[in-house]
Amino acid sequence: MPDAGSLTAEAAMAVPLFFLCVVSLICMMDMYGMTAAQTAALAGRAERLAVEAGLTGEEALDVIDLYEPFTYTVRWFPVPGASVRIPIRGRARVWNGRRGGDNSQGETGREAEELVYMTDYGSVYHTSSACTHLHLSVQAVSGSRVSSCRNKNGARYHACEKCAGAGGRAGMVYITDDGDCWHNSAECGGLTRNVKLVRRSEAAGVCQCSRCAALAGSSP
Repeated sequence: MPDAGSLTAEAAMAVPLFFLCVVSLICMMDMYGMTAAQTAALAGRAERLAVEAGLTGEEALDVIDLYEPFTYTVRWFPVPGASVRIPIRGRARVWNGRRGGDNSQGETGREAEELVYMTDYGSVYHTSSACTHLHLSVQAVSGSRVSSCRNKNGARYHACEKCAGAGGRAGMVYITDDGDCWHNSAECGGLTRNVKLVRRSEAAGVCQCSRCAALAGSSP
Protein backbone atom coordinates (compact mmCIF):
# COMPACT_ATOMS: atom_id res chain seq x y z
CA MET A 1 0.00 0.00 0.00
CA PRO A 2 1.51 3.38 -1.00
CA ASP A 3 2.32 5.69 1.82
CA ALA A 4 0.69 9.09 2.33
CA GLY A 5 3.81 10.91 1.16
CA SER A 6 3.74 9.36 -2.32
CA LEU A 7 0.01 10.06 -2.69
CA THR A 8 0.59 13.68 -1.76
CA ALA A 9 3.38 14.00 -4.35
CA GLU A 10 1.20 12.44 -7.05
CA ALA A 11 -1.66 14.80 -6.21
CA ALA A 12 0.69 17.79 -6.32
CA MET A 13 1.66 16.81 -9.86
CA ALA A 14 -1.80 15.80 -11.10
CA VAL A 15 -3.73 18.90 -9.99
CA PRO A 16 -1.60 21.45 -11.92
CA LEU A 17 -1.61 19.19 -14.97
CA PHE A 18 -5.40 18.92 -14.84
CA PHE A 19 -5.70 22.69 -14.43
CA LEU A 20 -3.40 23.24 -17.43
CA CYS A 21 -5.54 20.92 -19.58
CA VAL A 22 -8.75 22.71 -18.59
CA VAL A 23 -7.29 26.16 -19.32
CA SER A 24 -5.92 24.94 -22.68
CA LEU A 25 -9.35 23.62 -23.64
CA ILE A 26 -10.99 26.92 -22.69
CA CYS A 27 -8.43 28.86 -24.74
CA MET A 28 -9.03 26.63 -27.79
CA MET A 29 -12.79 27.17 -27.52
CA ASP A 30 -12.26 30.92 -27.15
CA MET A 31 -9.98 31.02 -30.21
CA TYR A 32 -12.54 29.06 -32.25
CA GLY A 33 -15.32 31.41 -31.16
CA MET A 34 -13.34 34.53 -32.07
CA THR A 35 -12.35 33.03 -35.43
CA ALA A 36 -15.97 32.18 -36.24
CA ALA A 37 -17.11 35.68 -35.30
CA GLN A 38 -14.36 37.35 -37.38
CA THR A 39 -15.14 35.10 -40.35
CA ALA A 40 -18.87 35.84 -40.18
CA ALA A 41 -18.21 39.60 -39.96
CA LEU A 42 -15.84 39.57 -42.95
CA ALA A 43 -18.23 37.41 -44.98
CA GLY A 44 -21.04 39.86 -44.24
CA ARG A 45 -18.86 42.78 -45.32
CA ALA A 46 -17.97 40.99 -48.56
CA GLU A 47 -21.66 40.32 -49.22
CA ARG A 48 -22.56 44.00 -48.71
CA LEU A 49 -19.76 45.10 -51.05
CA ALA A 50 -20.94 42.57 -53.65
CA VAL A 51 -24.45 44.04 -53.55
CA GLU A 52 -23.13 47.62 -53.78
CA ALA A 53 -20.86 46.72 -56.71
CA GLY A 54 -23.83 45.17 -58.50
CA LEU A 55 -26.06 48.19 -57.90
CA THR A 56 -23.42 50.62 -59.18
CA GLY A 57 -22.83 48.52 -62.30
CA GLU A 58 -19.17 47.82 -61.54
CA GLU A 59 -18.03 45.76 -64.54
CA ALA A 60 -14.43 45.25 -63.46
CA LEU A 61 -15.30 42.94 -60.57
CA ASP A 62 -16.80 39.47 -60.59
CA VAL A 63 -15.87 38.38 -57.07
CA ILE A 64 -15.34 40.31 -53.85
CA ASP A 65 -12.46 38.57 -52.09
CA LEU A 66 -11.40 40.04 -48.72
CA TYR A 67 -8.42 38.70 -46.78
CA GLU A 68 -7.86 40.14 -43.31
CA PRO A 69 -5.89 37.91 -40.90
CA PHE A 70 -6.10 38.69 -37.21
CA THR A 71 -3.86 37.91 -34.28
CA TYR A 72 -5.23 35.90 -31.37
CA THR A 73 -3.49 36.20 -28.02
CA VAL A 74 -4.06 33.47 -25.46
CA ARG A 75 -6.17 34.69 -22.55
CA TRP A 76 -6.84 33.26 -19.11
CA PHE A 77 -3.40 31.69 -18.99
CA PRO A 78 -1.20 31.95 -15.89
CA VAL A 79 1.85 32.91 -17.96
CA PRO A 80 2.04 35.13 -21.09
CA GLY A 81 1.41 33.03 -24.17
CA ALA A 82 2.52 33.44 -27.74
CA SER A 83 0.16 35.05 -30.24
CA VAL A 84 -1.32 33.01 -33.08
CA ARG A 85 -1.94 34.55 -36.51
CA ILE A 86 -5.16 33.24 -38.06
CA PRO A 87 -6.04 33.91 -41.73
CA ILE A 88 -9.62 35.07 -42.34
CA ARG A 89 -11.20 35.27 -45.78
CA GLY A 90 -14.60 36.50 -46.94
CA ARG A 91 -15.83 35.92 -50.50
CA ALA A 92 -18.99 36.85 -52.38
CA ARG A 93 -19.87 36.97 -56.08
CA VAL A 94 -20.85 40.42 -57.33
CA TRP A 95 -24.57 40.76 -58.06
CA ASN A 96 -24.09 41.61 -61.74
CA GLY A 97 -26.32 38.97 -63.31
CA ARG A 98 -23.43 37.01 -64.78
CA ARG A 99 -23.19 33.32 -64.04
CA GLY A 100 -20.04 32.11 -62.36
CA GLY A 101 -17.83 29.66 -64.19
CA ASP A 102 -16.38 26.36 -63.04
CA ASN A 103 -13.72 27.05 -60.39
CA SER A 104 -12.84 23.41 -59.82
CA GLN A 105 -9.46 23.91 -61.49
CA GLY A 106 -8.67 26.95 -59.37
CA GLU A 107 -9.26 30.62 -60.03
CA THR A 108 -7.24 32.49 -62.62
CA GLY A 109 -7.37 35.90 -64.20
CA ARG A 110 -9.19 38.79 -62.67
CA GLU A 111 -11.22 36.75 -60.17
CA ALA A 112 -8.08 35.68 -58.34
CA GLU A 113 -6.64 39.18 -58.04
CA GLU A 114 -6.41 40.72 -54.58
CA LEU A 115 -8.69 43.65 -53.77
CA VAL A 116 -7.46 46.65 -51.78
CA TYR A 117 -8.98 49.85 -50.37
CA MET A 118 -8.16 53.36 -51.58
CA THR A 119 -9.47 56.86 -50.90
CA ASP A 120 -9.97 59.64 -53.45
CA TYR A 121 -6.94 61.64 -52.31
CA GLY A 122 -4.93 58.95 -50.57
CA SER A 123 -1.31 58.28 -51.44
CA VAL A 124 -1.35 54.67 -50.20
CA TYR A 125 -3.56 51.60 -50.54
CA HIS A 126 -5.01 49.64 -47.62
CA THR A 127 -5.42 45.89 -47.24
CA SER A 128 -7.57 46.03 -44.10
CA SER A 129 -10.94 47.75 -43.90
CA ALA A 130 -10.33 48.16 -40.16
CA CYS A 131 -7.33 50.46 -40.73
CA THR A 132 -7.60 53.62 -38.62
CA HIS A 133 -6.58 55.71 -41.64
CA LEU A 134 -9.92 54.74 -43.22
CA HIS A 135 -12.07 55.16 -40.13
CA LEU A 136 -11.07 58.26 -38.20
CA SER A 137 -12.13 58.86 -34.61
CA VAL A 138 -13.30 62.49 -34.79
CA GLN A 139 -13.78 64.55 -31.64
CA ALA A 140 -15.23 68.06 -31.28
CA VAL A 141 -13.37 70.28 -28.80
CA SER A 142 -13.46 73.93 -27.89
CA GLY A 143 -11.23 76.07 -30.10
CA SER A 144 -9.89 77.85 -27.03
CA ARG A 145 -8.44 74.69 -25.52
CA VAL A 146 -7.25 72.78 -28.60
CA SER A 147 -3.71 74.06 -27.99
CA SER A 148 -3.61 72.01 -24.79
CA CYS A 149 -4.84 68.81 -26.48
CA ARG A 150 -2.48 66.05 -27.61
CA ASN A 151 -2.95 63.15 -29.99
CA LYS A 152 -2.29 59.56 -28.98
CA ASN A 153 1.42 60.00 -29.73
CA GLY A 154 1.65 63.05 -27.48
CA ALA A 155 2.02 65.57 -30.33
CA ARG A 156 0.31 68.97 -30.50
CA TYR A 157 -2.35 69.81 -33.06
CA HIS A 158 -1.75 72.51 -35.67
CA ALA A 159 -4.12 74.25 -38.07
CA CYS A 160 -5.34 72.30 -41.11
CA GLU A 161 -4.19 73.96 -44.33
CA LYS A 162 -7.48 73.10 -46.07
CA CYS A 163 -10.10 74.47 -43.70
CA ALA A 164 -8.21 76.65 -41.18
CA GLY A 165 -5.97 78.57 -43.57
CA ALA A 166 -3.81 80.98 -41.59
CA GLY A 167 -5.00 79.50 -38.32
CA GLY A 168 -8.27 81.28 -37.51
CA ARG A 169 -10.14 79.03 -35.09
CA ALA A 170 -13.87 78.49 -34.93
CA GLY A 171 -15.64 78.24 -31.60
CA MET A 172 -15.65 74.46 -32.01
CA VAL A 173 -12.90 72.58 -33.84
CA TYR A 174 -12.43 68.92 -34.76
CA ILE A 175 -9.49 66.62 -34.06
CA THR A 176 -8.66 62.91 -34.38
CA ASP A 177 -6.68 60.57 -32.15
CA ASP A 178 -4.24 59.70 -34.94
CA GLY A 179 -3.95 63.06 -36.70
CA ASP A 180 -1.94 66.18 -35.90
CA CYS A 181 -4.29 68.87 -37.30
CA TRP A 182 -7.35 70.64 -35.94
CA HIS A 183 -10.17 71.45 -38.37
CA ASN A 184 -12.77 74.21 -38.45
CA SER A 185 -15.20 72.04 -40.45
CA ALA A 186 -16.31 68.48 -39.82
CA GLU A 187 -16.70 68.14 -43.61
CA CYS A 188 -13.03 68.93 -44.28
CA GLY A 189 -11.35 66.55 -46.70
CA GLY A 190 -8.79 65.85 -44.01
CA LEU A 191 -11.53 64.23 -41.92
CA THR A 192 -13.77 62.58 -44.49
CA ARG A 193 -12.91 59.40 -46.38
CA ASN A 194 -14.53 58.21 -49.61
CA VAL A 195 -13.33 54.61 -49.60
CA LYS A 196 -13.47 52.47 -52.73
CA LEU A 197 -12.49 48.88 -53.39
CA VAL A 198 -10.10 48.39 -56.34
CA ARG A 199 -7.94 45.64 -57.74
CA ARG A 200 -4.32 45.47 -56.63
CA SER A 201 -3.13 46.05 -60.20
CA GLU A 202 -4.99 49.39 -60.25
CA ALA A 203 -2.84 50.53 -57.32
CA ALA A 204 0.41 49.98 -59.23
CA GLY A 205 3.07 52.44 -58.11
CA VAL A 206 1.24 53.16 -54.84
CA CYS A 207 2.73 52.01 -51.54
CA GLN A 208 0.91 49.94 -48.95
CA CYS A 209 -0.29 51.70 -45.81
CA SER A 210 2.22 51.14 -43.01
CA ARG A 211 -0.53 50.35 -40.50
CA CYS A 212 -2.08 47.73 -42.78
CA ALA A 213 1.39 46.25 -43.34
CA ALA A 214 1.85 46.00 -39.58
CA LEU A 215 -1.54 44.28 -39.24
CA ALA A 216 -0.65 41.82 -41.98
CA GLY A 217 2.78 41.13 -40.53
CA SER A 218 4.54 42.18 -43.72
CA SER A 219 6.40 45.20 -45.00
CA PRO A 220 4.77 47.61 -47.43
